[in-house]
Amino acid sequence: MVDLDKIEPSNFIEDEILADLKAGRAKEVITRCPPEPSGYWHIGHCKAWLIDFDTAIKFGGYTYLRMDDTNPSREQGEFADSYLEDLKWLGYVPKALVYASEAYFDKIYEIAEQMIMDGYAYVDELSQEEQLSLKGTLTEAGKNSPFRDRPKEESLKLFREMKDRKHPDGSLTLRAKIDMAHPNILMRDPIMYKISREHHYKTGDKWCIYPIYDFAHPMEDALEGVTYSLCDTSFRVHRELYEWFIEHGWKKPFPPKQREFSPLNLENVLLGKRYLKALVETKKVMGWDDPRFLTIVGMKRRGYTAEGVKNFIRSLGVVASESTIPFSSLEHFIREDLNKIATRAMVVLDPLKIIIENYEEGKTETIEVENNPNDENAGKHKGLFGREIYIEKEDFSLNPPPKYNRLVVGGMVRLKGAYIIKCNDVVLKDDGSIDYLKCEYIPGTKSGQDNSGIKVKGTIHFVAKENAFECTIRNFKNLTKEEYIWPGKALKQGVEIDEILEPNSMVETKGIAEKFLLESKPYDKFQFMRKGYFTLDKDSTSNNYIFNSTISLKDGFKK
Repeated sequence: MVDLDKIEPSNFIEDEILADLKAGRAKEVITRCPPEPSGYWHIGHCKAWLIDFDTAIKFGGYTYLRMDDTNPSREQGEFADSYLEDLKWLGYVPKALVYASEAYFDKIYEIAEQMIMDGYAYVDELSQEEQLSLKGTLTEAGKNSPFRDRPKEESLKLFREMKDRKHPDGSLTLRAKIDMAHPNILMRDPIMYKISREHHYKTGDKWCIYPIYDFAHPMEDALEGVTYSLCDTSFRVHRELYEWFIEHGWKKPFPPKQREFSPLNLENVLLGKRYLKALVETKKVMGWDDPRFLTIVGMKRRGYTAEGVKNFIRSLGVVASESTIPFSSLEHFIREDLNKIATRAMVVLDPLKIIIENYEEGKTETIEVENNPNDENAGKHKGLFGREIYIEKEDFSLNPPPKYNRLVVGGMVRLKGAYIIKCNDVVLKDDGSIDYLKCEYIPGTKSGQDNSGIKVKGTIHFVAKENAFECTIRNFKNLTKEEYIWPGKALKQGVEIDEILEPNSMVETKGIAEKFLLESKPYDKFQFMRKGYFTLDKDSTSNNYIFNSTISLKDGFKK
């Protein structure tokens, strides 16, 4: 049991819950995670599920994972199967996995029949177009259907015939009898059931009528025992209808309460399952787990950490007012977490060869590289130093700018974990570009053993030829162009999806990596020293290791 007197609420939802519990208006805190299995979860869903689970945990309650599968035309088992793995990645375990189609459809149908007999629902024969023509506008009242006042016995008979497949798709609907002049258009006799002979991924062809979301959702919450139905503010306008269905359909003590929080709006990020689905189906991306997507599977593949995502979302708090968050804010928390856990590795992304002329040919010696300076238990890995090594092209300059502290002709730098070297000459190709550098190492300057007294301003990373393998580097930009700060809004305004896409959002290059990375597994995370964070992609093979660029080292976020 949780001691309510020791709970300190941190937002307006927790304030209300604590007051309800102390006053006896609620017995416990039960929330639900109710996805429609029509696409993979994205970071916006993460915010909702964090609030659901964290709120319940704080008050000693629990959360259900419920498939809100009331629309067979859009739903697939593929999506439903992914959600438990997504929650596992986030670090949450639901009280139970429930499929609404299996657990609640029979009971929801019974409630609908009772609402007909109570005078709160009727069967309508108007087409969808005719119903819409009678809805009215924000300033004009709607008009009643000519079937609104048909006897309840007749409506019940027709509703049962709908269930028994005696009427074609779209010919009849069950509607709630509320008020066609209501200022909230959603309250103007909304549809509760429609006829649809779509094959359901879970229940097959058992049903040919399906409850509409606005009716099914509150009934599922009530049947599940949910006490707080937490959702984003896009559902605020639906709350009045939610409460009407609870009052007229459920009619029992301790009904669920719907409360809303602000959605997650990230700059320059395309969310929305229908947009992502369109990109997947037209093969403009590699799939739902494309690293440019902020789906959970995409973030995982990119190398984002669950802890970083959760810390970002928690930093936003739970508020009702909407705001747009810069993408650098998310990156800040990902970078902060990766810095704690990522193994350091030396990988040269744009190689330049060096010959150490005073080092014996064929000889190598072992060096030690710290795996993570932030983790005293991370240990070290073995590297090599030899006559032929590779450094980054940008770590050498023939015409160095002011304050350039890397390698120049006649200058010296330290190689990470190895020796100080001096550049003596540059060998050029026929086209005038650099072929390789001639250098010498300074004996007695090996890291950890240096008593030479020589001071150098720069330390650079390198990979020795004997310790090197070629790998593929995937570099990413945002999927959408920078000028589209709100890409979803642009699409709604009629901009074509191809217009908002960044044409070079993924570019593959070749790099040279330390051989200890051959032992890595997909999703292992690394800091390529001085370059950024990377993770091994699932498409890697023994002949082609692919590393996804997760995030740069530089943090541009301002708190």
